[in-house]
Amino acid sequence: MRTGATGLNLIKGYEGLRMSAHYTPGEEWTVGYGHTSTARHGMSVTEGDAERLLRTDVQPIEKLIADTVRAPLNQNEHDAIVSLIFNIGDANWKRSTVLRKLNEGDKLAAARAFEMWTKARVNGELVALDGLVRRRAAEKSLFLMPTDASLVVPTADVRPAPECELDFKSDRELKASPVVDFDRKSTGKALTLSNEEMAARSRALFAATQALSVDPSKMIITKAEEHADMGVTIGAILAGLLAMAMTGLGGVLLIGQEFPRFAESIGLGYDRFVAIFENLPMWLAAVGAAICYFILYILVKRVARHDLKRQRAQEFARLRAAE
Repeated sequence: MRTGATGLNLIKGYEGLRMSAHYTPGEEWTVGYGHTSTARHGMSVTEGDAERLLRTDVQPIEKLIADTVRAPLNQNEHDAIVSLIFNIGDANWKRSTVLRKLNEGDKLAAARAFEMWTKARVNGELVALDGLVRRRAAEKSLFLMPTDASLVVPTADVRPAPECELDFKSDRELKASPVVDFDRKSTGKALTLSNEEMAARSRALFAATQALSVDPSKMIITKAEEHADMGVTIGAILAGLLAMAMTGLGGVLLIGQEFPRFAESIGLGYDRFVAIFENLPMWLAAVGAAICYFILYILVKRVARHDLKRQRAQEFARLRAAE
């Protein structure tokens, strides 16, 4: 298989055209589109010469691919591999994961393996280079592009799962586990935060500061805090209803005492007031006891909520110390 125009243009785009010989950091002369075999000091070429030299340079690569790759390749896959070998060299290609995965029949893994070749030595240190990252991305894109331009899954119904993220944790898992395990501190176990814990706490702190913007120690409420708040609300409502009932009872008695004729007109006769006064101590004691119970219930829930807030403040302080 010969290299097509797409593959040659990909190499040209990332190699660049040098009309005169240039001495590279790799201590070799290059001219044209990355030509090195016959390049020498003072050599110059035209654009046509550079095109011919490039076609000559890819011929050994095409033979190398035919000798080493046992899997069938389409034109785009072949051209992407030519560009890769042109950049990394024959020896690196023969030991590369791209070649191994191709021969195992796993083309998706081979495509991902393109991204391994993004580093070079700069001043003796191995670093990722922007140009190599971009070139590998272009080669990988060409490798994965079907020659008939048809999509493997031509629909938007199939979407990547959240689990594609390496640090993904489901909502159920996050809610079931405490944000900080304080038992480790009491038992003397490892006090340092793991990378997963640091990431989880950082996300929680960011969400809390965005929501509250003033006091990040308050945090977003948990299920326990939500239940405590619901208990306070229910207790306050019931205590308020009982207080309203006691107020209503006092109002009825006041009407019967100050406005007896009006009371009789609305059905509150003498017999009814006698029955109310006979049972009044029992009713007052029952309503007062119920109000006291619900007020105590509210205070207990508030204390529990305060303890949860205090624990969150300790967690915030611990995270700051760990950072």
